[in-house]
Amino acid sequence: MCTLITSFFVVSPLLIAYASGYRYNFSTHKIVQTGVLNIDIEPKDAEIFLNNEKIENKIPFNISLYPDTYLLTIKKAGYKTWEKNITINSKQTTYINYFNLFKDSLPTFTNISGIDQIIGTPDANNILLLSESQNNKTKISSFTIKENIQNILLDNVNILEYSFSPYYDFVYFIISENNEEKLLLYDLNNLTNGTALNINIKDTTKIQWYKNKYLPLIIEENGNLEMLSLTGNKKNITKISTTTPWYVDQNDTVWQYQNNILSSSDKEYNLQYHLSQIIDINKTRILAKTNNEFVTYNIDTKNLNLINGDRTLFNNFNNSWIIFSKSDITEITESGTINLQYRGEEKIKNLQLMDEGKMYLIATDNELKILDVDKYLQFPVLSKTENNIYFNQKNLQLFYIKGENNELYNLQF
Repeated sequence: MCTLITSFFVVSPLLIAYASGYRYNFSTHKIVQTGVLNIDIEPKDAEIFLNNEKIENKIPFNISLYPDTYLLTIKKAGYKTWEKNITINSKQTTYINYFNLFKDSLPTFTNISGIDQIIGTPDANNILLLSESQNNKTKISSFTIKENIQNILLDNVNILEYSFSPYYDFVYFIISENNEEKLLLYDLNNLTNGTALNINIKDTTKIQWYKNKYLPLIIEENGNLEMLSLTGNKKNITKISTTTPWYVDQNDTVWQYQNNILSSSDKEYNLQYHLSQIIDINKTRILAKTNNEFVTYNIDTKNLNLINGDRTLFNNFNNSWIIFSKSDITEITESGTINLQYRGEEKIKNLQLMDEGKMYLIATDNELKILDVDKYLQFPVLSKTENNIYFNQKNLQLFYIKGENNELYNLQF
């Protein structure tokens, strides 16, 4: 009986300690409180290794581990192997979840060469290919993403500018023809019905992409602001006098900028810097560009911030803007919050958004890689970098130009 009672008082605290996550670490000869590793990824039949030892648990699972740094390896035949050193902390859960291993496919040559530029939007069914034509002019071809069929849209044209919509699958070209400027507007999902208009516009500063599928463009011509439909119909907005940047917001409020002051009919804000472009205005923040960087102004707090960057992407999933420079990726949310998502030593030559804002495709001087900014993960894609890349989110396909003959390649994820 005494032995039973003694065992009870000895074993019970051990069981309670074990249930609370305490373990005896035979390496350090100390009792420590464990941490937890949670894994929930796709595909579910992938193999999981910790420090090169296979874990037999079925995905998804939790496993208790001593606080330490572990080499986590996830692999499956036909997929790219993923490895990362992870840190397990006492009384904390480390999550490795909500991502997919990428298929280990090889790039495919599309049998198209001589391509200088790829133009496309994230969800379009077609992309446009620019190549050199006669007399230093340009040929514009369409390319169907699923069928891989190329068709010539225009040949021997003089392109002054082009731009694609951040909101929809539209693109426009400003071309010069017989000493006159024309605006060509295309729907990348229906390229048979392009619109051509004679305009007195030579650059993109007098054109704004508008978040309206039926009236996607606003143009300034001879002091008049007009909305433009896909079929070329115009809707007059107002007449403006300034030759400096302007913007029309989603409430059809016209904003004009002059001498550092951005103003509408009933509001004005001193942005303190000389602006070259107004990118977006909503009820909570203003996003604009100077010659060298970007400016954000929080309408509620009156805070003004400068952000290092060269180019922007728009994230249609959450209406945020992505600003990227040679080393940084910064997110500007719809409410005006500024999130530095990434800062690296390698020069960013090109950036493509792969999903709702957590994963990017980055071209550096040395490689093409996938960056998961949420979990600080990186996946190599190509060992040789390519400047001209395009990623189609809808079909999970990467297109890039390679080699001396400017060959068009396709990589399926």
